[in-house]
Amino acid sequence: MRKNIITASLFCMVVLAASTSNHLWTQTSLKGLEALLIVGPQQDGTKQAMEKMDKIALLFEEHGIKVHTFYDEGAKWNEIKKISPNCSFMVYAGHGTTSGFGGNYGGICIDSTISTERLLNEFRLKENALVMFKSVCGGAGSSASDDDDIGIEEAKNRVSNYAFPFFKIGASAYYANNFDQGSYNFLKDFLSGVSIQEAYKTSTDLWTTIEFQEPFSEDKTKQFSIASTAAGGYSIRTTYWDDRKQIDTIPTTKGYKIAFVGNPEFDINQLSGN
Repeated sequence: MRKNIITASLFCMVVLAASTSNHLWTQTSLKGLEALLIVGPQQDGTKQAMEKMDKIALLFEEHGIKVHTFYDEGAKWNEIKKISPNCSFMVYAGHGTTSGFGGNYGGICIDSTISTERLLNEFRLKENALVMFKSVCGGAGSSASDDDDIGIEEAKNRVSNYAFPFFKIGASAYYANNFDQGSYNFLKDFLSGVSIQEAYKTSTDLWTTIEFQEPFSEDKTKQFSIASTAAGGYSIRTTYWDDRKQIDTIPTTKGYKIAFVGNPEFDINQLSGN
């Protein structure tokens, strides 16, 4: 049986709750924007993942953005792809998957595994959308299954394979963060009006070191950057073997925790039309 490995900061599977909330607040600057929030099944981490995503939903709503939530068993692909063409934001928290081209990372896990090919063929986002991966294995580079430092080249490969399909279906920027409140804090800054590069750099200041910033190989108009944490200490790793749960304490290796791909000057005004 293939094992799914999950740490405190990374989840490798999706939960879908059957609630789709459609609240529209009155803030005029962002009125008319919509956000798609997806939580996939994560074994006993699912409830906590949904609670954290609810905080992000409230943040969107406080800025007048209409929110669509698809959690746990309620995260149905056929329903999600009906909503997505109207959405300027997509936030995904769930298991990572190697359903990209050539067995690389790519796709999402909801009521089924949605491969990169299916994303390209069946899924669309509103023009200039922002895609965010919250604690997704491989989304920012590191995966819960990594025993050693994967190296910067492998981290780049993972992020690139996750990000590039979204640029072909409407998105302008991709951001991934494996820290508990990292995505929320980044989004709070971005919605306040700062550029995506500024919000990214702020999110890396406390715990990480930016490894590089360079043109994205799939689209030279975009910049690509990954931030890492140093090795040292120990981490708790939880492994699920069907219905059996195993918890191990392992040495903490260098990790790749935050990633960004997009035009550095991209900001909320390019979504709101202001």
